[in-house]
Amino acid sequence: MDEELKKAKSEKDVKAAIERAFDKVENEWLEVARTGFNNGYPKTAYVGACALIAIVHDNKLYVANAGDCKGVLLRKKEDSFEAINVSTTFSANKKYEQERLKKQFPGEKDIFICKAGSDRACYVKGGLMPSRAIGDFRLKFREFNFH
Repeated sequence: MDEELKKAKSEKDVKAAIERAFDKVENEWLEVARTGFNNGYPKTAYVGACALIAIVHDNKLYVANAGDCKGVLLRKKEDSFEAINVSTTFSANKKYEQERLKKQFPGEKDIFICKAGSDRACYVKGGLMPSRAIGDFRLKFREFNFH
């Protein structure tokens, strides 16, 4: 992130730097996972992570996340604190993510599966609650699905 932000001068630059940094982490992990997978370690394609970053640049807060992380800013109010949500949670439990997944993958009836009687225990492809994450390549690329 530091490398990418060094070049940022404007709001547009900061947003682009954050995207490049997330993409860089994803692509670097993809190469590690692909090497491990091709050398007989298929579980490397099953590893993933969520991430959340908050950056203050020119007195403006930028927040980015992948997965079901939740960013909250606390503001002091006399004797207490007020919680202000500063991120969107990307989870198969969330109706907005379920709709996005159905739209993005229209032919896949099992794009998310909710346990019987529950709308709070939903999983992408029946196995992963975060709907956007770094890694978890078995859900992103067919090449990791033959083991």
